Amino acid sequence: MTDFSAILHESFAELNVQRSKFYSHVFEIDSVSQARERIKALSRSYNDATHLCWALRVIETELIELSSDGGEPSGTAGFPILNVLKENNLVNLCCVVIRYFGDVKLGIRGLIDAYSQAARLALAKTEIVEIKKVFEHVFECKYEELGILLGIIRKLGGKIEKIEQSDRVTVRALLPQKIDQFHAQVKEKLVKVI
Repeated sequence: MTDFSAILHESFAELNVQRSKFYSHVFEIDSVSQARERIKALSRSYNDATHLCWALRVIETELIELSSDGGEPSGTAGFPILNVLKENNLVNLCCVVIRYFGDVKLGIRGLIDAYSQAARLALAKTEIVEIKKVFEHVFECKYEELGILLGIIRKLGGKIEKIEQSDRVTVRALLPQKIDQFHAQVKEKLVKVI
């Protein structure tokens, strides 16, 4: 898997270009449906805006990239926003840029530049961190085997997330690789490296 980056928190920026006002929002998402809900909410908040354009990159089972020009000429808004996300190798986020037309036509190049700049401004107001793929393992063992299991997890560069004790001990851990021989309950996750 290619290394990716993510944002640490939501951010917002404003840009004025020849009397047009651009309001850009970037926020984390886990799915396309989650992004669509936020886009709808922003559309209601800016219901008098001339254009609402957006782009997203999210890893569900695979990398998904989507964008919308929101009524601007084809390729002048959504795709430039998406390119900014791709330049920064960002995933699991959506960038929405709202435009209030200022009675001055910006032209194709002007629109591409304005939407790109609006996206960059919003990203500049958040922190970008690396994310990496890890494997979440759920191990079960007898209490007397716990020390050995924890030693193996640490030796493999793993991080213990949770230990639960009852008749048996359940250990939830994140490891940089998949270890099939210990337990069948393994799934991939993306975690931020802070």
